[in-house]
Amino acid sequence: MMCSAYPRVMNVVDDVLQRSLDLSCPEAARIVLLDPNPMEFDEDEGRLHDPRLGRLAELSTPAGNSAPAFREIRGFVIWLLQYRAWPLWKRLVVLGSLCDRLHEMAAAGQDTKVPEIVKWYHDAAQGDLFDQTLDNHDPQPAAQLEMVLELVVGRIGSDFIAPRFLALYQEFMQGIEWTSKSSMDDLGRRYASIFAQHYAPFMRRHEYMLEHYLVSYVHRTLFPLGPQKSNREPSVHYHAGSIREQCLLMMVYYAIIQTLLMGLAGFHQAEFAPGHVVQAIQSFTKVFEHHLSFPGRALQILANKGVKTCTSLAMLVRN
Repeated sequence: MMCSAYPRVMNVVDDVLQRSLDLSCPEAARIVLLDPNPMEFDEDEGRLHDPRLGRLAELSTPAGNSAPAFREIRGFVIWLLQYRAWPLWKRLVVLGSLCDRLHEMAAAGQDTKVPEIVKWYHDAAQGDLFDQTLDNHDPQPAAQLEMVLELVVGRIGSDFIAPRFLALYQEFMQGIEWTSKSSMDDLGRRYASIFAQHYAPFMRRHEYMLEHYLVSYVHRTLFPLGPQKSNREPSVHYHAGSIREQCLLMMVYYAIIQTLLMGLAGFHQAEFAPGHVVQAIQSFTKVFEHHLSFPGRALQILANKGVKTCTSLAMLVRN
């Protein structure tokens, strides 16, 4: 994911420089999203004090540090997100369950048990121990759509929005046939119909694009712990206060992207193509991820709706 020609996010983990492409750049988004193979990462021993590197976020993980088992957690998260034996929604539900568990362990001062829990989740995933629980939950298209629309409208109404995103949003509205007379139940039924006819067949071939978005997000934001310190001022990325907040925010981003893509699939129908996904994710990243106040507002919207755990949000956004 390193390329000097495109904008990058740079972090330092244990004195190792990590670079990730910023998906708000159209060409960077194409490079990251269009390769069907699982994403891989290289780490360079960089000249960390070179002023040409600019502002960096840092995370150190020695024994006894406040960021225990970071590499174990992030390594498993990336493995899970790339576990293609499951559809992506199942991977997100299990990730949500893990982050809820890690949040509770941190609150109880049980950080030393983190590697053991991560290993249990890895073995349980490979042993299909989650399948029965996951399959007992039905999609909730109307509830999902209502939540995401509140999140999107809140951002659109806050300040300047790039014309490119507004044009995309208009296509989304036309795709789900959203008019002044539409009820949420009407939109939910239309949403489910689009999923069955256009979105699901496309994603069976191209779900790796959303997988790449999530893996890229995990890498460039130091998910799920975030940086301990940063000389970036202001930072592009919101520094959540807990593992649970980090996970909730990533799932909010995923839910918005998925919902926008659903509307675009309804608008373009048989012509819906990978290029539409690239454009949507690039535009979304610029408008939502780079907005300083949106993350806090999004978490407050979830709280107002009673969404308090990562697992409950992941179940809500399943398809």
